[in-house]
Amino acid sequence: MSGQYEELSCPFCDKGRITCLYFPSQWSVKTKRTKTLPGGGSVNKSTEVWLIQSGCKVCGKSAEEVEKELKKQGII
Repeated sequence: MSGQYEELSCPFCDKGRITCLYFPSQWSVKTKRTKTLPGGGSVNKSTEVWLIQSGCKVCGKSAEEVEKELKKQGII
């Protein structure tokens, strides 16, 4: 699972940039072949993960406050 860096705008002041590490959700397919159950299998989907790297330098909010507000707004 490899992550990618994203920049989001600050939810408080909309001027600052917040650096995040984003791991998108992935599908995992597992198949099982037996004589009694030839088409058996399962599909799993992992959840997406956002790691806030920094707080806002413009308004001075910490990374924890920014993460809490982004989750409240449904952005992450």
